[in-house]
Amino acid sequence: MDWAWRFGMIILSGVPAIIGGGITYGLTESWTAVCVWEAILFCLLVAVLIKGGKTDSAGRHDSESHHAAAH
Repeated sequence: MDWAWRFGMIILSGVPAIIGGGITYGLTESWTAVCVWEAILFCLLVAVLIKGGKTDSAGRHDSESHHAAAH
């Protein structure tokens, strides 16, 4: 997968991490709840990065293989 896409996804996930962490702490006033929120968000990010990096047997990314199959 393209390194720029991965880096962009990491940057993009920073917004919900910061805003969501603040909202979670504001509602619960518990750092444990904030850590749980951050762990959930981290797991989702890892899943997206792993799924986004998949290639088919020809070495093409998912979107490229769909375009090749359409032609």
